[in-house]
Amino acid sequence: MKTPNKSPFSVLANEFLENTLDQLVHDYSIVQIFYKQEKNSKKSHLLISVSKNADAVKLQSKKWVAEVREQYQVYIYFIDYSRLKYQFSKGHPFIEYQCQQSSVIYQNEDSRYSLLRHRLWKKYRKLFCRYEDLFHHDHEIRRVQLERLIAEDSCNSVFTTFEELIEYDLEYLEDLYTGSRMSDIDLNQRINNLIIYIPELKSCFVRKNQQEYFITELFYKAKKAIEEGDIIYDTEMFASLRNIEDSLFTFIEGRFHELKHLIKKQYEKICNAEQNVILPEEYPKDEILDLAINKILTFTEPEQIYSFHKTVYGEITTFYLLLIGKNLNNEKLKSINQSLKSMSGDQYGFLILGHDRYWIQKNLYQYQNFFSYIMQAKYLVYSSDQFHPELHWQMPYHPQHNDLYFHYKITLETALQLNRLLDSGTEIYQGLPNIFSLFFLSFCRSYIFVKTYYLPNYLTSEALWKLCIYADKDIYRHNHLFEQFFTNIFPYIDYNMKVHHQLTKINKEKADQMKMIVEKLMNELRESVIGSKLLDDFETNYNH
Repeated sequence: MKTPNKSPFSVLANEFLENTLDQLVHDYSIVQIFYKQEKNSKKSHLLISVSKNADAVKLQSKKWVAEVREQYQVYIYFIDYSRLKYQFSKGHPFIEYQCQQSSVIYQNEDSRYSLLRHRLWKKYRKLFCRYEDLFHHDHEIRRVQLERLIAEDSCNSVFTTFEELIEYDLEYLEDLYTGSRMSDIDLNQRINNLIIYIPELKSCFVRKNQQEYFITELFYKAKKAIEEGDIIYDTEMFASLRNIEDSLFTFIEGRFHELKHLIKKQYEKICNAEQNVILPEEYPKDEILDLAINKILTFTEPEQIYSFHKTVYGEITTFYLLLIGKNLNNEKLKSINQSLKSMSGDQYGFLILGHDRYWIQKNLYQYQNFFSYIMQAKYLVYSSDQFHPELHWQMPYHPQHNDLYFHYKITLETALQLNRLLDSGTEIYQGLPNIFSLFFLSFCRSYIFVKTYYLPNYLTSEALWKLCIYADKDIYRHNHLFEQFFTNIFPYIDYNMKVHHQLTKINKEKADQMKMIVEKLMNELRESVIGSKLLDDFETNYNH
């Protein structure tokens, strides 16, 4: 009985891949196929040499290439033979490593092309050093030009030069990880493509959405300013851009070192020096906090959770959490809070803030002082990915109380309006709960802004008060006024922030309680703003 010819691709031990490659060599002019299996890893690599560049581009974009990578961790590279031969002659380290004779699993017998060479490490080493030196030479020229522009305060040109340098670095990374460079793609696409091969790259760039990054928006802003004859003054971003470029340079250096080691040691696996996110052991992790994190994960999929503060008053312990992620709207945070309250009972409380990373990045000019303190490694208690990017912090950064005048004035005038109503002598208190609630929310937002440079939106009254305590723990001394209030004050305030078509049931005793709270809190705000000379005294003083 005749034995059927065994497929050259049976070595892959993957029926789908075997059938796909069999069909591929039938439909296209395939010159050679090289196969590498990484040691101590499930990853493997197929470098497929084709005779036409158009076929290489077409095949690389096929859907099955991405599916094979995602399902089987097989990375496939299509490169046309002429480019492969040229890069091999130049000592391209990725090509040198992949295209070893021992890695060939298919050779087109009818093709007059072949990339099989035998050369010793000492001979190749000169080519490798020349290839690496060329990168360093061109990189240094670009870096010197950049520093000269910074020294000359040529702001717009600095941004465009940063873009060119970062693009240059990314193209080199592309070359060292895939053997070729993609043409006609923008910076967003190049970053996304590279993350497939270098997951650590995610730690360098803050995302705007799934496809775009903050950095590309910044560069577009600079280009538009140049076109319109304007100047972009975001010089605080220079340090962050330099950090990004330094990180990319480090990735390139690391890849050169890795390939050099692999080639020299004949496929011996280099010691993997991955960056690991280490959660600091010194930060206490309460059991209830672990339970809370698990509960939060049933409601949403945050990128990170920071536990940045904890208070203990009497028998109540309150945890302060910042969630970083998408779609963390107010309703979802309320649901999480209610669920945590049901789980933990009256002994524990939670203050939860939720923000999108891109939103924070866009608003650093206002809130960097607040978020830079919270988003530290020592407070990180959960991360969905070890390569989430650090924000591109502005350096130097000088926090400012922009619009403080208006926030303070609104709070002051609301307090005055409440006093006028109470001092009218009529004891007609219709609308008083609404004015009182409006004052409380205005006070909390203004007080938090003064103390932390953060202006919260759409939080409950209880959450705002907890943030006031975080901003300055001394204000907790007024908490007894809330405990003595004629009803549970926080639900009362939240209820009266909406219009209810009904008569107000308030007597003088209850009205006096409101007046006392307004006086105490307004004095705190006045001392923080006027006493600290953040604003000059108003002509209309608050008298009580």
